Amino acid sequence: MLFNSLEFLLIYLPLTLLGWFFISKKELKLTWIIVLSLVFYGYWNWRYVGLLLLSIVIDFYCGNRILSTLNTNKSASKKWMYVSIGANLFILGFFKYTDLILSSFNEFLPQSSHIELFNLLLPVGISFYTFQSMSYSIDLYRGDAPRAKSFLNFGAYVTMFPQMIAGPIVRYKTIVNQINYIPKGIDWERFHKGLFYFGIGLMRKVFLADTFAKVADPFFETFNYFDHSFFISWAGLLAYALQIFFDFSAYSEMAIGLGLMLGFNFPINFNSPYKARSFSDFWRRWHITLSTFLRDNLYIPMGGNRKGKKKMYLFLLITMLLGGLWHGASWLFLIWGALHGTYLAIERLILGTKIKKSFLYQLLVFIMVCVAWVFFRSPDMATAIGILKSCFMLNGVENLSPVNEIAGWKILPGFTDYIPFKHFAFLAFGLLIVFLFPNTNNLLEERKIQLRKGAGIMISILLILGLLLSFKNSPFIYFQF
Repeated sequence: MLFNSLEFLLIYLPLTLLGWFFISKKELKLTWIIVLSLVFYGYWNWRYVGLLLLSIVIDFYCGNRILSTLNTNKSASKKWMYVSIGANLFILGFFKYTDLILSSFNEFLPQSSHIELFNLLLPVGISFYTFQSMSYSIDLYRGDAPRAKSFLNFGAYVTMFPQMIAGPIVRYKTIVNQINYIPKGIDWERFHKGLFYFGIGLMRKVFLADTFAKVADPFFETFNYFDHSFFISWAGLLAYALQIFFDFSAYSEMAIGLGLMLGFNFPINFNSPYKARSFSDFWRRWHITLSTFLRDNLYIPMGGNRKGKKKMYLFLLITMLLGGLWHGASWLFLIWGALHGTYLAIERLILGTKIKKSFLYQLLVFIMVCVAWVFFRSPDMATAIGILKSCFMLNGVENLSPVNEIAGWKILPGFTDYIPFKHFAFLAFGLLIVFLFPNTNNLLEERKIQLRKGAGIMISILLILGLLLSFKNSPFIYFQF
């Protein structure tokens, strides 16, 4: 079920909120949210609800075993942590990477000896809920999180629908007190703020992200670089950069908004990443909870920057390679991760950790992030290479002429086949929003903008417009991971 679908907006969400607020007993509240979250998950494919529950049962049991042996038998406690990690990675790996591994083997085998692929349907949100669930076991072993008071508490933590499908990846220690002490009634100030977050996110999705998708999707899916000019290629690439920016920021804001409506404060997962002053800064702003998870559970345990510069560069590269694979079972995601690992390593090598603020370097970071998006979005390697050739004029300059004809809105050669002038102008509008406007979190949390007069009317208008535009709802990009 999509946050921007009519069934969610008109049926599921009102029903969930009504039950949540009218039920007063904590245990019944948690049961209600677990059941409704499983309905939310099962709406996509009910067969995979059991897989989600299996992950929850394994990690709750392993967590109890870790704590029961932590002070008396450290090696046994570590064993149960590894059981939790291994079980979750096996579930994730089997469904996400089996066909990639088998198809890679088939490349080296004769046609008659090819191994038949499983053609598994990837369970939605599996990359998120497995990481979140096993983070509980890891934090228990390290002494960074308290024990869940009950299976209901832990089940609600993992399944809570606003963040189960596409994050943020919430650490148990950050939400334990909110689950243990659920207030009765409605916190209207928090609910009001949640509506504002949700309304802004909904409009970002249906008005901005989905509009840029109309340019980016046909560009990547039908690309033939012999027919594309330098300008078209950059316009198509920028359209995707803006699509994924607004799509992920929309989901992140809607998840935070839904959490606030229920009375929970989820961590910020997106903070204007294209304003980053460095590649390190980009990863402190993009998918913040995943970056933090990889840093704390992969980069630092490998050695981080404690084992010399050469190994630090290697650890950066490995972390980003695995971060790329986390996004999908494709060599293109691996290349995307390798590029970002290389960016980070070169930046550390040349500039160190203290990077002076520079507009030119900020622009370079943005351009190189866009270059990496080519591999993230392209359906195959040939398309990715073709787009990059066009973007960097490696196909010649015969199509570089900036003006063709004005009639019929044709400004660039072949431009209207993919990108009409109105969309070209919309690209400029999107870039202005990205670089000049604060995000919702900046307004409400950092600049302390108060939701007073007119806020309720504005929220209502945003939600009504979102409803009207949701008749052709589209999935969020990060739902596929």
